[in-house]
Amino acid sequence: MAAATDWDRYYRAPFKVASLTRLVTTARLLQAITCHRPDAGGDFVEWGGANSCFIDSIYRNLQPLTYTVIDNNQLGLSLLKHRAIQHQCTYVLEDDVLDPQHRQQGDVVFSVGLIEHFDIAGTARAIQSHFESARSGGLVVVSFPTPTWLYRLTRWCAERLGVWAFHDERPLSFAEVEAVMQRHGEFLLRDLVWPIFLTQGILVFRKTS
Repeated sequence: MAAATDWDRYYRAPFKVASLTRLVTTARLLQAITCHRPDAGGDFVEWGGANSCFIDSIYRNLQPLTYTVIDNNQLGLSLLKHRAIQHQCTYVLEDDVLDPQHRQQGDVVFSVGLIEHFDIAGTARAIQSHFESARSGGLVVVSFPTPTWLYRLTRWCAERLGVWAFHDERPLSFAEVEAVMQRHGEFLLRDLVWPIFLTQGILVFRKTS
């Protein structure tokens, strides 16, 4: 069984190259949202967003009425509280995506790099939590690593160099994630982000009930 990712260590010393790849991921995330929700405003919920690297860009480009970040890592959440003080409509909640206690509702619910850290059943439960957090007609956006040849090669190199930190990461096929999301909503968009090497899939669905 793979060791759990040490998120405290990650938040204390994130990879330097991540600042570059996040620019690409952020641009594609914003594009995926605005393509199907052109009007600014609304309530946003980010699952697994401790010390979110997307919050500033979303406030700047999409002008959310509120932005709620939910995670179970205390260190990452505390770092975000200090960074997000300029955004008065930000709420930070400690909760578990596999057994959520809060019932936060958003017009846009998303996560980047979260649902792949569980087994098959856990991934399905995490996706379900996204839809439970969305209002009827709201967008649900998930981004996750998918096992292209480029992902496999990049990860292999990182593991051989001893710099791979996400030991429990399970790259996901589009088929697995779509099959779960189709239980809860209507398919809108499928995207694959190549330039970040650890290729990411993006799926956008609209909650239908």
